[in-house]
Amino acid sequence: AFTNYLITVYSSCGLSMAAEGVSVNNLWDNNILIVAIIADLIAQGIKPLIHYGEYHEWKWPLLLSSGGFPSSHSATATALTAMVGFTEGFASPLFAICIVFSGVVVFDASGVRQEVGKHARTLNAMFEEFKWGDSFDYKHFTELVGHSFFEVVGGMALGLLIALLSLRIPFLRPR
Repeated sequence: AFTNYLITVYSSCGLSMAAEGVSVNNLWDNNILIVAIIADLIAQGIKPLIHYGEYHEWKWPLLLSSGGFPSSHSATATALTAMVGFTEGFASPLFAICIVFSGVVVFDASGVRQEVGKHARTLNAMFEEFKWGDSFDYKHFTELVGHSFFEVVGGMALGLLIALLSLRIPFLRPR
């Protein structure tokens, strides 16, 4: 009943949605979504490997971190945008929406969140230097929240590579 209500609402708004087969199970048939998720997981999985290569120690919390190389935000947005382009066409309105969305994500990852990380480092250094005694309850701010230009470009390259490679995998090809 609720699904039929949603279909009615979508239809009344001028949006089309097939009445039959509307379910969460159909998400697994959405190759665009699957490739974007794969790009995100691979980008996040690479972070501890790169840290190990540089410092010879495993740092597993990097699997869930929002900073570092490569930018999983950029990889995911780029893979999503490329797959929409391959599926819907590079002149489609949906591709245009994805380009704008990806631009916002990349700008946020490299600009805004990079500044947040700088502020966190400064505040942490100030709190460490002043040590206001035990009466002040201080929680260490997360410093690795943004990305450098290199990390963003690496994420974008990874996302595009994953989208291109998915074209060679039969069950991931755009339909």
